[in-house]
Amino acid sequence: MDQVNLSRTLATGASYYAGVGGIAPDGSVTQAQLDASMVDAYNNAYSNVVNATYYNTQMLLEDQAENSMANLDVAIDALVDATATFATVGAVAEMAADASVGDAEMQMETQDMLAQSDMTITDADVEEYNTAVADVEKYAQEAAGFLAASRKTSITDTVDSYADQYNVNVSQYTAVTYDATVDLLYLEFANQSAWQSISFEGYMYGDYKTVEDIYNTGIAYGG
Repeated sequence: MDQVNLSRTLATGASYYAGVGGIAPDGSVTQAQLDASMVDAYNNAYSNVVNATYYNTQMLLEDQAENSMANLDVAIDALVDATATFATVGAVAEMAADASVGDAEMQMETQDMLAQSDMTITDADVEEYNTAVADVEKYAQEAAGFLAASRKTSITDTVDSYADQYNVNVSQYTAVTYDATVDLLYLEFANQSAWQSISFEGYMYGDYKTVEDIYNTGIAYGG
């Protein structure tokens, strides 16, 4: 670009003098020409940029963790909505407890009120609640698994080397999954000739928490 910019300056100067009879000497404008070494340097630099690995396995796993966290937020919102239905359970239990120690008139009033208000729990209510609970667990496991994997060079370096060996761009993945039941991380990619996949099992066991850990942390953070 220095040569190109120089050519504009020299062409402007030579053009001015050409109009007034000033003769440009040999080499005064052609010094801005490009030579083979400049072209080779540019093309090599261009090729290096095209083939460089800017998006690596660590970034991929961090992105997957972020996606799972977004899904977890949605699942938690769904759980909050589902639990609102079960607030009636507490209300019914409290009214029934009060009526059980009250007089007959109070008991009949409670009975009438419950008969007129639909406070039953349907199969659909239970399904919605159970699905939300399962989704919270699933996406929490996925987010944690992807994040833990992104921090392990034994995984990220291996996948980066694998991608380089098979001419795979990790950004062109076709599947990235984590199964906490068997601690299995699976990555699948496509290159120009075939599908390529790689998996890691048992790498995140050291990052597992106990049920007590989950419960106590939930209490500590106001859950």
